[in-house]
Amino acid sequence: MSQEWGMVSWQSGSASLPNFRVWWGWRSAAGVFVAAVLVVAGLGLVGSAAGTQDGGEVRVVARRVAGGGTEVAIQQYAGSNRWGDRVRPAVWFVSDDSPVGRWWYSSPLPVETPVDKQWVRILARRVAGGGTEVAVQKLVGWIRWGTPMLPKLRFVSDDSPVGRWRYSSPLTVSPPEGSPGVGETGAPSTNSHRGEPRGLITPSGVPVAVTGRAGTGYVVRTPCGNTAEVSTGEPLHQTQIVLDPGHGGWWDPGAVGPNGLRESDLNLTLARAVVEELADRGITAVLTRTGDYGLPLSMRAGFADALDADALVSIHHNAPTWGKTGRPGTEVYVQSVSYSVARADSSRLGGLLYQEITAALSRFDDVAWSGLPTAGVLRVLLPKGGDAYGMIRRPNLPAVLVEYGYLSNPSEAALFATDRYIGVAADATADAIEAYLNTDRPGTGFISQPRVFDPDGAPTRCEEVALE
Repeated sequence: MSQEWGMVSWQSGSASLPNFRVWWGWRSAAGVFVAAVLVVAGLGLVGSAAGTQDGGEVRVVARRVAGGGTEVAIQQYAGSNRWGDRVRPAVWFVSDDSPVGRWWYSSPLPVETPVDKQWVRILARRVAGGGTEVAVQKLVGWIRWGTPMLPKLRFVSDDSPVGRWRYSSPLTVSPPEGSPGVGETGAPSTNSHRGEPRGLITPSGVPVAVTGRAGTGYVVRTPCGNTAEVSTGEPLHQTQIVLDPGHGGWWDPGAVGPNGLRESDLNLTLARAVVEELADRGITAVLTRTGDYGLPLSMRAGFADALDADALVSIHHNAPTWGKTGRPGTEVYVQSVSYSVARADSSRLGGLLYQEITAALSRFDDVAWSGLPTAGVLRVLLPKGGDAYGMIRRPNLPAVLVEYGYLSNPSEAALFATDRYIGVAADATADAIEAYLNTDRPGTGFISQPRVFDPDGAPTRCEEVALE
């Protein structure tokens, strides 16, 4: 649903984003210049400060520029129904020919609130059919960019008059102490980081589920399933995607390629790249493991469920090598609701991953691909029924397991060891996840007949790692 205000159409919708990284190349000619207006107040009407109160809110202002493009800036509510001066970030311009649907972000800007100083940045992306959508993102814990906040009215059309500023509806950046973060409707904001976190990144970088508080610290579940206390860490309040780099630890390297490449290392490298790529698109994601250590499947699945994420993607590379196929032998395993029926959300995510990954890998025309004739999006069941793989069977949330290709195949192993493969595979994985979250696309590659297979049990060994 879109709403028109003056010459600008600001549309409703949703998005999200994390990770502090190098700013993308915003263009300074014939493009879109986006500005965010920070409203330190209650929620008001578009184009006015009506209804605002001291509390740390923002709004986005935008205008079209000569030659094409949209400019944006930030304004802060100054009290007494007055907005402060527009503040332009050092990096603030996105061109009209930027890829549709891809978030670009500005350099950080400080926002003074009655409680403290907050750092925010402006997001902008081109949309199908023309126009630019904007959002605001807050820095959380000096480490991670939080979920992007989308104003209810946030879309500037390409035919808006050049040079005329238009205003989005306000957003809460930092609500007053004791009050919840609220959006336009008064509902809890997805960017509110008050309350107890669901998870934590410990000082040593280990993701863990939080089970309670210990004074000013936290009680957490360790990677091996034990209870421990940590003094501090980066709280995880809101996460859309959990990525599980399969295997890990010296005792569980997974497959090993003829070039010596260990699957556990390859999975982690690719998973890290996917997290970064999702961050560029405004999608929050965390890993089940961040180093070469192992953890039981029950802890991986439990961590994802504890975060209440939208989906879990377990990243793997296959073995042993099967016959030559002439195309990538990618397989995506999805969840069942019964022996004869696949879980719909898991199946759709799997279809999108298969579609994007196989299309991207097929562009490597110098690889002798291998795979099974039944490769595709499928369910793998135990002989007595039920999903065979623990990372499919255990999670309550939608989950898939992706076997990108065959690390045991020398030709594929050589490709997997390259930065180019990591970049292409990460982009394709992020494309699929973004489509799963934001579209109704069904995906492709579905195999109706389940495969019956009883895999070897996953390693049960686990060695604790330092949490701080």
